[in-house]
Amino acid sequence: MDEKTRERTRELPIVEVSQEDYKAMQNQIATATQNLSIAQAIAVKEKAKSEELSNLVNRMQADFDNYRKRMNESNKKLKEDGICAVLEKIIPELDVLKQAIQTITDEKVAEGVKMIYRRMVDVLTSFGVEEIPALGQQFDPNLHNAVMQTKTTDPSKVNMIVEVYNKGYKLGDRILRHSIVRVAN
Repeated sequence: MDEKTRERTRELPIVEVSQEDYKAMQNQIATATQNLSIAQAIAVKEKAKSEELSNLVNRMQADFDNYRKRMNESNKKLKEDGICAVLEKIIPELDVLKQAIQTITDEKVAEGVKMIYRRMVDVLTSFGVEEIPALGQQFDPNLHNAVMQTKTTDPSKVNMIVEVYNKGYKLGDRILRHSIVRVAN
């Protein structure tokens, strides 16, 4: 002990305690120590339970985030599918308008139908629909649907598209309608 501690202990009054009181104090200390041990064990259990619940909450949050992402992707896909379904119904109507323009003899009526045709093409373009290049292109079964073949003597024209019956359209990488073509062979 250092000097200051010795001085303080000299200053403390000495209290005499009976043996009976001393045993009672020892019992109280033993009981307090036992209660402290029990409280520490309960605290350890509660901390473990708290960590388990915290982990559960974290897992549930991660599961919910994954669910939300899946739903967003699913909704995006459903929206794209719906847009494509509508566009696939509009595209054949363009063919009908094109045929109408070619057969209408009244110039004013033909001009009105041309205006409707251009507006429908503008609507398709506003959605990002693009025409699939076909005439003079190499035949690609992923983009084109060959319904006829024509013999050619020019070897550079083999497998080339020589006539387009119906234009093909795509939205991004998704084919809305294949080009219907005649191919040289």
